[in-house]
Amino acid sequence: MPFPPSALSPDPMTTWQRIRRSWIWYALLLAPFCLFLLFVIWPTINAFRLSLYRMEGRNEVFVGLDHYVRLLNDSVFIDAIGNTVLLGVAFLVIVLPLSLVLASLMNGIRHFSTPFKVIYFLPQVTSAVAIALVFNYIFQPDWGLLNAILRNLGVADVPLWLAEPRHSLTGSRAAVTILAVWMGLGYFVIVILAGLQTVPRDLYDAAAVDGAGPVQSWRHITLPGLRPILIFLIVTGIIDAMARFSDLWMLGGPGGAPARSLQSIVMFMYQTAFESGNLNLASAVAVIFFMIVLLITAVNYGLFIRRETTTT
Repeated sequence: MPFPPSALSPDPMTTWQRIRRSWIWYALLLAPFCLFLLFVIWPTINAFRLSLYRMEGRNEVFVGLDHYVRLLNDSVFIDAIGNTVLLGVAFLVIVLPLSLVLASLMNGIRHFSTPFKVIYFLPQVTSAVAIALVFNYIFQPDWGLLNAILRNLGVADVPLWLAEPRHSLTGSRAAVTILAVWMGLGYFVIVILAGLQTVPRDLYDAAAVDGAGPVQSWRHITLPGLRPILIFLIVTGIIDAMARFSDLWMLGGPGGAPARSLQSIVMFMYQTAFESGNLNLASAVAVIFFMIVLLITAVNYGLFIRRETTTT
């Protein structure tokens, strides 16, 4: 039996009345959407456009991919990418296991755990500039606090810290990695601790009945239960590490002293745009940075996030 036309398609007047009833929600979304277009979409599109031009006086001359070829042959830019990747990997390799251990220990505290959470999270809400100033005093090779303590302990050959550009465990890269871990540890601990509290307690009780020890329970229950949290921290931690700027600027300036060992890709972009005045070349740097972050996010999605969603 054929259905009448009114049953096959909705009444246009009914749809229009539904839109009229919800117009207030569209009006509320309009202002944030316009701001998003103005401050995110348009600058992104304009950065792609500027990277293809060169300024000659007040005129823009189309140069195609010349800026990208120049950057890929620039050893300073390549070193800035290497520094960014190295500092990001070093940060994650240290902060993830350390925060996982600390969060597991804090999860076993049944009373007065809130003061520990506040203490660990305080660096996260403190100004990065203020923290960098304090660490600059701590790691100064001549009159810094850390080397003064080492001298009092009888160490004659104290490390150079922020004055050492070479790859070493007591060089400038090690110092800023310690700073990054100290700043980000509280956030990682709190997020992992929240994930630990979502793991059902019955699983641990059942494992204890079956004879599993603390290490076995941690390996077979805690780690699988934290898998989504760890994936989230890895993805966001990589992106945040790639975008480091304020603390590196305070410790090494726009050039990433000493010997550009602390210059990240964001600092190179800032120096190109506002010190050299080459906005077109800086736009090409921004596009390359955008593509690197996009590639890392896509790889992480393929390796972790999609596998997690398919298994669940």
